[in-house]
Amino acid sequence: MERQILIECGSKWFEFSKSKTGQLDYVGKLTGDVPDVSDWQKIASSTYFSPSRYEFLADGINVNPCVYVADGVDISDCDLYSYLIHVGMLLAAVDTKDSLLAGKLYLSRRKTFDQFAQLTQFIMKDFSVEILFSLCYGRMNNINPDEIPLIFNNAKEKLGFDPAQGNLDQAFIGWFKKNNAILTLPLVGTQFYGWDCGGSTLDHLLDNLSVDNLPAYAEKIRRAKHDFYASLETAVQAEPYNPHDSNSILVSIEDIDSKLCGNVGLRKAGHIRALAAKVLRQAKPKKMAYKATLQSLVDDEITIRVEI
Repeated sequence: MERQILIECGSKWFEFSKSKTGQLDYVGKLTGDVPDVSDWQKIASSTYFSPSRYEFLADGINVNPCVYVADGVDISDCDLYSYLIHVGMLLAAVDTKDSLLAGKLYLSRRKTFDQFAQLTQFIMKDFSVEILFSLCYGRMNNINPDEIPLIFNNAKEKLGFDPAQGNLDQAFIGWFKKNNAILTLPLVGTQFYGWDCGGSTLDHLLDNLSVDNLPAYAEKIRRAKHDFYASLETAVQAEPYNPHDSNSILVSIEDIDSKLCGNVGLRKAGHIRALAAKVLRQAKPKKMAYKATLQSLVDDEITIRVEI
């Protein structure tokens, strides 16, 4: 079968095909050499998600997906076209195991993704438990699992959860007892602490740009800023001594200004939301520290990637 539709997400490519009857199929992640697409239609993804809004995005999701369509392949159907220009970031989020972003992307374009429900469900299937947890437990704005059936139906099967008989908290506790997982979770309570993303401080590096070769210098600065954020030590650990919540999980991140001055040290940045922390602590009560890295920074939202 000749390749018909490819979606580029940074260094990763994903393949789709369209049958003679007009049915869109997801072939999978491209392996091997990337074909020559210089003569294909190149279509930019929708700006419903743009890395340009972020102060920092981890590798894998700091991408602008592009759709490449082979000559003779008709994608003018409105629903199909909309799906192709939106699904790239969802593929990237699932591939890099960004459970929160995958869930938020689905919610923001649910009508589009539901037009191709089987494809969307297949793409998210193996990561459905993590996506459901981040949406229902990680964020302050709660969501009813019944509102996201494409995610919930897959997740409850993996969890072994019967809504008529069981409790979702207990289902997650039981699943995390038996399984390791990677989650992305936003921090809460950040306004109570003094951790600052340091964007303005790092932007002073731009003062050293040379107009003699502006694109090259700008790329060096961009890469340096990205690598600096990615290098920040992130500590995620239990607080059983917390007088307000013995299940509390605190997140501390290296202080940027201090690091730039050559000084080491962590600073409190926020907490994992109490509902999520309760499930994680009860699932693995002897686990006091979690491997974690910074995942993204945008406006006042700090998101971490944590191994459970």
